[in-house]
Amino acid sequence: MSATIHAMNIFVRAVEQNSFVAAARSLLLDPTAVSRSISALERGLGVLLFVRSTRSLTLTKAGTRFYGDCIQILQKYNEATQRYRVGMPYGGLKIGMAPGLRRRVLLRYIPQFQERFPEIEIDLVSVDNRTEIGQKGVDVLIRGRSTRQHGGERAERQGLIVRKLFELPFVVCASPSYLDRAGTPRIPTDLLQHVCVAQISLEHDIANEWHFAKSGVRQKIKLEPKLRIQGIDALCEAGIAGSGIIRCSWRSVEDDIRSHKLVPVLPDWHCTGSTALLMIYRKTRPMPPQVSVFVRYLAEAFRHQKSSVENALGISEADNETQKGVCEV
Repeated sequence: MSATIHAMNIFVRAVEQNSFVAAARSLLLDPTAVSRSISALERGLGVLLFVRSTRSLTLTKAGTRFYGDCIQILQKYNEATQRYRVGMPYGGLKIGMAPGLRRRVLLRYIPQFQERFPEIEIDLVSVDNRTEIGQKGVDVLIRGRSTRQHGGERAERQGLIVRKLFELPFVVCASPSYLDRAGTPRIPTDLLQHVCVAQISLEHDIANEWHFAKSGVRQKIKLEPKLRIQGIDALCEAGIAGSGIIRCSWRSVEDDIRSHKLVPVLPDWHCTGSTALLMIYRKTRPMPPQVSVFVRYLAEAFRHQKSSVENALGISEADNETQKGVCEV
């Protein structure tokens, strides 16, 4: 293997992290890919770069010299390419979409981004599991917050920046056909007599506890759902098809509610809690320009949506305070 910029970057990251596994995490690569790249680099150069042990990596003399050369080469390469990118970012951008994200939530923002940055080529890929991020070479992952059913956030891997885009309020809704068939709940406890569809999180937790508040009164409903679904698109389609009552973020179903495919249930009760929409990307310096502009663009786009969503749901400041104490699912 020739000493390509990509191979040099992997080698430098392994030196700085003092671990192939840590380097893989920071680059969102599979650890075996890092190991293979270093081994191929050593064969191509005809020297050993590391003295390997089970606990640490130690640079050889040749490795130390090559590391210094790589730092200079990568710096010159970044300076050279940056000159041509300051005017208009270009290049490939791979965006991962997790099952907890309804596709239209992200896709509605893509056309304006492409119009603003026409030289950036976008690949949108589905990422079903966090371990696939490295295998698919994702630059930016959009997903819901990783939480347990009874609270407590799951830790993300090191070497990643996790940025909250938006706090998505919950709404409970069902199709007109289901409500015509089964009747309309009037109070939260009525849900126990209905067919409710529960969402399965990325970590396979089942969101079967729904929280409600009204005039200072709180109710927690523990459901025993007969249908459980992973993936917000599938959950929403189940609701539209008349499978039962669903709970999901307002942003995921607002178009279906406006078109009367779904109808809000218990509108005089506030379904408390929310789920955060996250943007996850690698911690790199400098950040690739196409990633940098996309991160800034998406953060700004969602910032403008906060007030419109709260107005649509009638969420007050008091409701926001109430939500802070409710576990997120």
